Amino acid sequence: MTAEQLVDGYWAEAVVRSSELGRDWYLAGAWLDTPDRAVDWLHDRAARLACALEAPDTGDSGHTPHPVAAVFREWSADTAFRSVQCAALADRHPISANARGRDRVHSSVEADVLYSLSARPILRPVPRG
Repeated sequence: MTAEQLVDGYWAEAVVRSSELGRDWYLAGAWLDTPDRAVDWLHDRAARLACALEAPDTGDSGHTPHPVAAVFREWSADTAFRSVQCAALADRHPISANARGRDRVHSSVEADVLYSLSARPILRPVPRG
């Protein structure tokens, strides 16, 4: 008996990683039912991250925009690539948008961090008789 695999949904998540600090922070995750909804969810998280990273630091009068925010805003605005990513998910391939840069962690330690937004299909085996 062999098993065929069917897509049972899509898992999407937002994670921040720092190998320099040896830590991961899972920001959010969601189980979604279509590739379009998974990519929509990722775009929403990209916008939220960009807004949070662009918020001025009240102690720094020379605030400059965070480069990660620009990467996620550009990625979200690319409608042609959005359709490529939806098609990849529909074809059972994982997708991601990633950006890295220096960031202040817990308002004190500065470290290299990787922001990762990803989605992947969840496959469920279906026995064949």
